[in-house]
Amino acid sequence: MRRSWGRRWAMLGAMVVTMGVGGLLAHAQTGVPAQPQWPQPPMGQKQPEYRKHPQAYQAEQMGRLMVADGAPAFLAQLHSINETEIALGELTLQKSSTPTVKQYGEHMVRDHKKADQQLLDFAKQRGIQLPARLQPTNAVQVRLKDANEATKAKLSMLDAPLYDQEYLASQVSAHDEVIQIVTIGRQLYPDLAPLLDGLLPTLREHRTQAYQLLGQSQPQAQVGQQPEQPQQRQARPPAGERR
Repeated sequence: MRRSWGRRWAMLGAMVVTMGVGGLLAHAQTGVPAQPQWPQPPMGQKQPEYRKHPQAYQAEQMGRLMVADGAPAFLAQLHSINETEIALGELTLQKSSTPTVKQYGEHMVRDHKKADQQLLDFAKQRGIQLPARLQPTNAVQVRLKDANEATKAKLSMLDAPLYDQEYLASQVSAHDEVIQIVTIGRQLYPDLAPLLDGLLPTLREHRTQAYQLLGQSQPQAQVGQQPEQPQQRQARPPAGERR
């Protein structure tokens, strides 16, 4: 179950390894993957860091591809993330059977409503007009959008206790993504730092809480197996002992 929260990162990482950053951009524009072209250093100069550590360089470039192009679009991207978190938090209040998970969902609704209002106020004060509709501009953003839509559709069809596990797993993955998006966005758009610096601590707290709650949730039983009862677990001898 816990492996599910890393599926999107594995998918995106595989895209970078197989296609390269240049290939992702070419695929987004033409639908045809291209081989990455590494710039050659000038004569007599050392190999740059991206040649010494290509995987780290590609991971950083993939992170940049996740961020919307331009400050208005980036704020619209964060606005959309807030709306998604609010909607899923409200869904969790309806579907969850676990008090701690319900409380987490309530926190998501409250915190992301507050964050969204701060974002809108920030944009208004600085005269930034958010686009009415946010459109993905490359293959990475398209894949992220599709994955988010698939997660929302899946959660809407689940009931507790499976819902709780899938929701928490998706929250770990989603907050990993948004933390990276906000961190890189702060580098690309330093004028937004007053807003983004206030968001990051809360996002990291949300991620930690989801991970901890996921560790406390019961693992999913295998198909065809009956869930093990507490008294059965207590009857087992310690490891290394025989009955």
